[in-house]
Formats: sequence, C-alpha cells, structure tokens
Amino acid sequence: MLTRQEAHRLLLNRLTRREDDCNHFVEEQRTVERPFGWLFFVAVAESNTVAQMPVQTYRLIIVNKHSNQVIESSIEYAPERFIQIYEKLLAKSQAQAQNWCLNMSLPLPWRRSGRERLATKAKRMGFYELK
Repeated sequence: MLTRQEAHRLLLNRLTRREDDCNHFVEEQRTVERPFGWLFFVAVAESNTVAQMPVQTYRLIIVNKHSNQVIESSIEYAPERFIQIYEKLLAKSQAQAQNWCLNMSLPLPWRRSGRERLATKAKRMGFYELK
C-alpha cells in the first residue's frame, strides 16, 4: 500500500516519462484523500520554478494506493464528480471480483465478461491509466 509521498513520487514519475517538455507541480494543499487513495491537482507550467510559475492548466489525477494505478480523464470533470465516477467504477470492479465464482456460461452474444463491459464504460467516461 502506498503512502501519500510514494503516491506523489509515482505520479510525477509517470508524468515525466510521458511528457518531457512540461513542468508539473502538485498542489499539495488541494490534494483530496479518499479510502482508495488520493486525487491530486497537478499544475502544468511553462517555468521550472514555483515562484515564476504561470499556471496554464490544472489536471486532476487519481492515484490508487492499493493498486498503484494512476488514473486521468480526457473529459474535464469537477473534482467531486471525478471522484464519484471513479468510486462507482471501483465498487463495480470489486463486486465483480468477489462474485467471480458465480459466473455461468452464457450463450453468445452475452459472453462478454462484466470486466470488459466495465472497461468499456470507463473508456466512455474518458478514464485512462498513465503507465
């Protein structure tokens, strides 16, 4: 399980690997802690120094402390809504994992697993993982 500092480092490492030309600063005072982990507000700036930081945009990024997932959305959500959608998807995922032994063999076209449907819904909601 990640600590907040480890989640912070993981987030910045993933962002640095993906986008070398941007400077990212986590707004620590705005970070929201939830049972699954944290919602970080990441400022994207042109300058390397915090003192001269003209903020261009903010990105909302979730770090799951249990699975080390770093989740962002291509759709702009209010922070509360982003958390709400993630928690709902997470609850459905956990429910499917607990009921795995209750699955029956179904005829086509119902063969698609619930996990596939959940992943499709997450993509439709704009969610993707930073790897």
